Amino acid sequence: MKTYSRFYADGTYLPCTGATPIPVVDPASEDKIAEVVPCSLADLDRAASSAQRALEIWSTSTPDERKQTLQRLAVALETRSEAFAEVLATEMGCPRWLSKLMQVSMPLKNLEFTVAGINQIQWTETVGNGVVERVPVGVIAAITPWNFPLHQIVAKVAGALAAGCTVVMKPSEVAPGAALLFMEAACEAGIPEGVVNLIWGGPEIGVGLVNHPAVDQISFTGSTAIGRRIMAAAADGLKRVTLELGGKSAAVLLPDADLEAALPVVARLSMANSGQACVSQSRLIAPRSLMSEIVERLAEILRGWPLGDPLDEATRLGPVATHAQFVRVNSMIQQASQQGACLRIGGSGRASGFSKGWYCAPTLFSDVTSHMELAQAEVFGPVLAIMPYDNEAEALALANATRYGLSGAVWSRDKERASSFARKMKTGQVVINGAAQNLATPFGGMGDSGFGRENGRFGIEECLTYRSLHGAA
Repeated sequence: MKTYSRFYADGTYLPCTGATPIPVVDPASEDKIAEVVPCSLADLDRAASSAQRALEIWSTSTPDERKQTLQRLAVALETRSEAFAEVLATEMGCPRWLSKLMQVSMPLKNLEFTVAGINQIQWTETVGNGVVERVPVGVIAAITPWNFPLHQIVAKVAGALAAGCTVVMKPSEVAPGAALLFMEAACEAGIPEGVVNLIWGGPEIGVGLVNHPAVDQISFTGSTAIGRRIMAAAADGLKRVTLELGGKSAAVLLPDADLEAALPVVARLSMANSGQACVSQSRLIAPRSLMSEIVERLAEILRGWPLGDPLDEATRLGPVATHAQFVRVNSMIQQASQQGACLRIGGSGRASGFSKGWYCAPTLFSDVTSHMELAQAEVFGPVLAIMPYDNEAEALALANATRYGLSGAVWSRDKERASSFARKMKTGQVVINGAAQNLATPFGGMGDSGFGRENGRFGIEECLTYRSLHGAA
């Protein structure tokens, strides 16, 4: 059994001195496969102090030096692609094919855009008699989730390093393997001592990191409830905060949408990563007149969705990552039925054919209304809710009828019509007609989905502030 028992600070691995180990469980077998020895507050202090010392040197590095460092990191990460796929399958149940398609390729593409973004930043400009400089904020606390562990680490660390900041990262203890592989790649890439530091732990260490006086900015991806607590705690130290929180994204089919093209994409984006994605398109808002055809087509697609062992290359849907998530997903399914939603496929309990593992069957509900919990709360499971509308104004009202605003989608044969509708949606990004993901654009939310942006140049800018030198021009 693997033990994650060393944190990284001052350019070396050190023994964690925390107390009770945290189990790591394979969601496909429910077996304990590893444990994480947490850091103590003293370990945390060493990591934060390491980042603070390194900041004095790294913040004065040139943009070209940072670019070369990140390019070496990209190479080191890519050589570990198979190792990432393996550990994500066993620790969080992500199918190997999806790891290769999204979990590894996305962070590599993000690194590419971050490197390009360094040259896109206007580092200095002259305003009258003054010189205005873009300078690093300082030490960044990067607190990352388990659902896309490598992608979120890269999104936070790459932007911070490109800006000249140093980092203390606290990954989720649910899926620690990706973080350790990232740290190994960072060492291989020759990232200077103290620039990136790694700590382990649960809520106590998270609170300690947020409150540590060496930390200047907190970048957090996770639940809205915890995001609120972090923001409140950060206020005491007047620390900057970037929050990428929950979502309840809507895919809107306008009356002229091409169903043949749209429905397979909607199904995939609602089921990907077992629905455990903040941008999961978990609500489908569709014309009432087309409801029977849409339900029939989606049910057929989901019946053929290969659910199985994450290590099997043929598997497209693995288990949800934790027992707690399994319980929550099933509770949400049961509540939806009780509130009057019509179950079309799937349902609660362990998926048919499995005697163990936290497998949830692909589940489809129709006749979902905006007052139902399924239409308002993030399920974080393979559950798609179909909501009917009678006119375009009603479709827009349904799309905007949640407290979240992270992502969304619109489908229409008329691109201008789709774009016009998209501009009225209260969300940080909208995908039009299944367009390819563009990681060079800013990613982040509105409302309860948080604020701040990641990716490419925008992720760098999130870690910069201004300094004005009057009379220097």
